Amino acid sequence: MRLIFKNLNILRSTINAISRSSEVKEISESAGNNLSHLFDFSSFGVLWKEGPLLSLYQEESCPPSFSDDVVKNMVKIFSLLGEEPIDITRMTIQVEKRRLRANPMKMDQRASLKSHLTLPLSKEEEIIGCVSLNSDQTNAFDVQDLQFFSVIVYQMASTLEYFQKLSSMKNIAIYDTLTNIHNRRYFEERLRIETQRSITSKASLSLIMVDIDHFKKINDTFGHPEGDKILREIASLLKSSVRKRDTVARYGGEEFVLILPEVNLEGTSIIAERIRRLIESTPFDAGGVRSNITISMGISNFPIHQPKSDKELVKMADLALYEAKREGRNRVCIFNESLR
Repeated sequence: MRLIFKNLNILRSTINAISRSSEVKEISESAGNNLSHLFDFSSFGVLWKEGPLLSLYQEESCPPSFSDDVVKNMVKIFSLLGEEPIDITRMTIQVEKRRLRANPMKMDQRASLKSHLTLPLSKEEEIIGCVSLNSDQTNAFDVQDLQFFSVIVYQMASTLEYFQKLSSMKNIAIYDTLTNIHNRRYFEERLRIETQRSITSKASLSLIMVDIDHFKKINDTFGHPEGDKILREIASLLKSSVRKRDTVARYGGEEFVLILPEVNLEGTSIIAERIRRLIESTPFDAGGVRSNITISMGISNFPIHQPKSDKELVKMADLALYEAKREGRNRVCIFNESLR
C-alpha cells in the first residue's frame, strides 16, 4: 500500500511537470526526466506527426542497434494507428542520452528491443503521434505500468492541445490572416518598443512604407481572389528580403511596412532598392495572365530625421511614400523636411 501511495505521488509530480510545459520538446523532456521514478526502462520516445519529429530520451548505455529497433517499432505502430504511413527516411530524429534508470546497468552492445509500452497521442480524436517506453528486458512492464503510463500520455496530449489553442489565439491577434505576416496591431506595438530602444541606446532605426502601384486595377480586372493572391506573394517576397529580426507587417489594404532595427539610412536605401527591383522583375500570375507589378516605397530613419516619437517616424515614411507616388511610382523616396 505504501508503494502505491508513493507511485501516485510520483505520478502527480510527473503530471504537474508536464502541465507546466508548452512545446513538444519541453513536454517530452519533462516526461523523460520524471518517468524514471515510476518505470524501469531503457528509452522513452515521443513521435510527433508535424515534421515528423521523433525525440528519444535514452539510457547512456543504449547501443545504436537498440535505438534503431525503437525507431522502427514506433514508426510501425504509428503507421498502423494513423491515417497514413510515415516514411522513416524523412523523419527528424533527436536522440538525447541520459542516466534514466535509478540503478544504471551496462547494456550489451548487441541489445535489442524486447518489450515496450506504446500508446497513441491524440488531439480532438485525431492521432498525432505516439509515446513509447522501451526496454531491452523481456516482460519489463505490467498492468499497473500501463495504467500509470496511460494517465501520463493523456496529460501530454491535453497539455499539447491546450497550448496549441493558446498559440492559435495569439497568432490571430498578431498576424494578418490573409498574408500570414504581422498585422498593424503588432507592428504598432513592435515599433513603439524599437523606437524606445533606439532613443535609449542612440542606435539607428529605419522604417520602410511599401505600397503596390495601381493595385485597384488588378482587383477590378481580375477580381479580389487574384488580388489576394498577389498580396500573399508580395508579402512573402518582402519577408524573405530582410533579416529574421526585422518586422514585416501588413499596414492595411495594399500597404506594407518594414521595421529595420540598427540599419542606417544608407543601408536601408540599398535594401529598399533591392526589394523594388525584385518585385519589378518577378512575374506575377493574375487570372492566368502574366502581370508586371511595381511598388513605391518611402523611408524614414532615426536619428537622421529626428522624429520625436514612433508615430512621427511613421508619418515621415508615409510622406516619403506619397512623394514616390507623386513622382511617378516604382521608386524609393527618402523623407526630407520639404515634404512636411
